[in-house]
Amino acid sequence: MWSQIKIETKRLNLISVSDKYKDEILIEFTPQITRYMPYTPNGNEGEVQDFLDKAKLGLINGTDFVFAAIQKDSDVFLGCCGIHNITEDSIELGLWLKSDVHGRGLGTEIIDGLINFIEEKLKFNYLIYPVDKDNAPSRRIPEKLGFSIFGEYKKAKDENTFLNIIEYRKYCNI
Repeated sequence: MWSQIKIETKRLNLISVSDKYKDEILIEFTPQITRYMPYTPNGNEGEVQDFLDKAKLGLINGTDFVFAAIQKDSDVFLGCCGIHNITEDSIELGLWLKSDVHGRGLGTEIIDGLINFIEEKLKFNYLIYPVDKDNAPSRRIPEKLGFSIFGEYKKAKDENTFLNIIEYRKYCNI
């Protein structure tokens, strides 16, 4: 059903992720960037290829849409974002941006663009935005966009580290 998706926002193009962005993902997807995410990259090219292969499969199956965030005016890769675990009940949102573009409102712009796409193209009861309790900048994104705290839980990052996740939800207006 889905082969390629492009979402436009004011400053960005969100384009279905592809092998074209492999080198940039490998460089930018660092332990610093994933500090509050449930995994730690090992800097291995094979790991990035697995990520890209799973993204392609998710697009084909209609279960996950993963995008490269590209700056419109310069065509520069800024990070990745996604619409994950797509069901008619719920859909999860997520993103990561390379460190030199943090603090510019791009995360909010990306999530807002994803929400607009979802509301236009998909059926769902609610959206989920999970974020680590200590990640204040990322917590501001769902709070700005009308999400409410649904609950909190621990999620393993690795065998020694746990994240304290706040699950934000936004219910369908239809």
